[in-house]
Amino acid sequence: MLALVKQAQKALHLDASSVTPGPDGTDAVKKILGGVASIAVGVAELRNRGYGTGHGQASAPSNLGVRHAHLAANAALTWCQLMLDTLADPAAPWRKQQHPTASAAAGSP
Repeated sequence: MLALVKQAQKALHLDASSVTPGPDGTDAVKKILGGVASIAVGVAELRNRGYGTGHGQASAPSNLGVRHAHLAANAALTWCQLMLDTLADPAAPWRKQQHPTASAAAGSP
């Protein structure tokens, strides 16, 4: 999962180790971007260890509470919202660094 998260964040220029100069390149934002990647991996690990409804379990483990569910759901929402907001942002760094033939293929001058 970590490789997939890193690949997705790199594609949108949100990987903490490779952000470009500008607002996303500040030390504070780099720390947050690194933390957001850890969030996505942590949520996946929680699910993979049987603390979710996935993987065909008959019942979810009972040692986690509602606060854990809220933590995981809100953390996942944070990562997803960042990715979707970045995809939709016309001024996002990933758009500025697209290959010139990509815009021509999409019908842009």
